[in-house]
Amino acid sequence: MKVKLRKVLKKDWVFILNLRNNEKYRDFFYSSEVISQKDHYNYMKNQKSNPNFVNWIICYGNSDVGYVRILENDVSIMLDDEFRNKGIGNIALELLEIEARKLGISKLIGRVMINNKSSKKIFKKNNYKFKMYWFEKDI
Repeated sequence: MKVKLRKVLKKDWVFILNLRNNEKYRDFFYSSEVISQKDHYNYMKNQKSNPNFVNWIICYGNSDVGYVRILENDVSIMLDDEFRNKGIGNIALELLEIEARKLGISKLIGRVMINNKSSKKIFKKNNYKFKMYWFEKDI
């Protein structure tokens, strides 16, 4: 089956929210809180006018299986549980890079939480260089 990217439509917003709120993967985001539909829809509406935001649905055959986006050069990849660890995320990242070049984007950044082994693997496999540690403390 073939992996491809297609532009996100408003009807996809619930799918994206469900991926983002998946209990198994929330700890892979900077904020692990559940996001409400209202907040998510407001975010997506606001990003539509952001020239530094582009996003796509990852399709595998005829199925929507994930989501990728670029925000201020930062790449995010989310896949449905059933389609993880099958090479789809890797191909999606390659396709995202092709789209980024078409848009004139010359640098991409993968910010990955320490415990997100699968994202680390995808970025390393695609020749992203490890650049820094990020320390923080709630006070």
